[in-house]
Amino acid sequence: MCLILVAHQVHPVYPLVIAANRDEFHARPTASSHFWQVPDGILAGRDLEAGGTWLGLGRRGQFAAVTNVSEAHEDGQWLSRGDLVQQFLTQEGSAVAFAAGIQGQKYRGFNLLLWDGKSLTYTSNRGSAPETLPPGIYGLANNSLGESRFKVQRGTEALAAAVTSARDDDALVDALFTLLSDRTVPTTAERRRVSGMSADMLRALGACFIVGEAYGTRASTLVLLTAGGGSMIERVYAPAGIAAGTSHHRVAFTPETADSTGA
Repeated sequence: MCLILVAHQVHPVYPLVIAANRDEFHARPTASSHFWQVPDGILAGRDLEAGGTWLGLGRRGQFAAVTNVSEAHEDGQWLSRGDLVQQFLTQEGSAVAFAAGIQGQKYRGFNLLLWDGKSLTYTSNRGSAPETLPPGIYGLANNSLGESRFKVQRGTEALAAAVTSARDDDALVDALFTLLSDRTVPTTAERRRVSGMSADMLRALGACFIVGEAYGTRASTLVLLTAGGGSMIERVYAPAGIAAGTSHHRVAFTPETADSTGA
């Protein structure tokens, strides 16, 4: 996941609104969002290479999402960052307690957002202790929360407008997918910690929605949560940014997950 936009306690109906893009190599095997059988009770896509997920919901109303930190590759025996999302969604503790218990040295660089139904927590193993976030609009890409990056600024501004002006759910969903599909690139290449990228590639990676044959945005996901349930709507994309399907999952947090439909 390379862009996560969050409206926390801002929308009049949904305490948590998420609009997120997952950017990845198109060749990496992936299952689209679905209700998992093992472990039971998770609604998420699945990385079929490492086994974890980048974003998901748990049966008790939890939400979690992870992004990688852009940095030079380090050799070593690392745990999968996608397992952190899975672990949180299947445990019963608070977000801040889970974040405090992570052994960050066992993972490559990550940013992690956790919602336990009451509080939203951010943590990273690159210098950020667990932090409970106050109400507001937040953007996260591949550096740190609120980083000064073109896509983050553009995305958070559009999210703030969407959650305050959308007249109903349909208008909100349309506005959120519109901002996630924004292919505008920065006028100048932004610096990244990974070396060896051309200026054109750096500019392409600066867009909210990344278009490419080998690498690009593979899924745009919306999450709208209330205390009792919510929705996850996912649009998946093939190489070159070609739309390849939409699914809409509705979840009731008590007592069990409810139903889903695909389109």
